[in-house]
Amino acid sequence: MPVLLHILNRPADTLVEAILAAQRGDPVNTVIVIDLTKSDADYENLVDQVFAADSVASW
Repeated sequence: MPVLLHILNRPADTLVEAILAAQRGDPVNTVIVIDLTKSDADYENLVDQVFAADSVASW
């Protein structure tokens, strides 16, 4: 099961939302979204997730 990590550096726009919806719609994917626009961003968790993911996209 591929783990797909999306890192949001700005609020998600319609393209990002469409991609996330499509990837979440495939039951073989595990989609993780980390939103760095929030003040409580956990950077230690981010590093762990980057190394655990099969694919990383930064938006």
